[in-house]
Amino acid sequence: MDKGLVIWLTGLSGSGKSTIGKALYQSLHKQIPNIVYIDGDLLREILGATSYDREGRIDVALKRAKIANFLSNQGIVCVVSTVSMFNEVYAYNRSHIQNYFEIYIECPMQELIARDQKGLYTQALKGEIENVVGVDLDFDKPTPHLCINNHLCNDLDSKVQQILKSLPPLFIPSVSL
Repeated sequence: MDKGLVIWLTGLSGSGKSTIGKALYQSLHKQIPNIVYIDGDLLREILGATSYDREGRIDVALKRAKIANFLSNQGIVCVVSTVSMFNEVYAYNRSHIQNYFEIYIECPMQELIARDQKGLYTQALKGEIENVVGVDLDFDKPTPHLCINNHLCNDLDSKVQQILKSLPPLFIPSVSL
């Protein structure tokens, strides 16, 4: 494969992007040695990106997209899990990343608040923090290649299989299901 692929998992905080992304990476890594997993929070830490307002989020999302594109152009498959739910990011990815597959991990706000592993929603709803996407920071719902409602099905393997079956064979010809 001359070009890699960028598999972009997006959704609100707590929707399950990282869990699904890591499982997808592990599944693909068994057959594709040139693969990396790019976690939104970890990359933010590496870049020293501390701004969580709309502009800061878009800035770090575009940097993330440029890194993934750079790697993809070298034949590497990139699995990226990130909030990055802004039209500017979707437009950039679709116009700049040749082999791009977008997955929206959808989850109802009530479920996200119930999960709230990082305490973001609880704090934001109490007014203790701001710039939480979905609470006081609007987001743009994507028009993805694939949408997975992570509230309806708890079977992680079936979600990974759904993604693998949805990827165009041209992108990852060596993967067998």
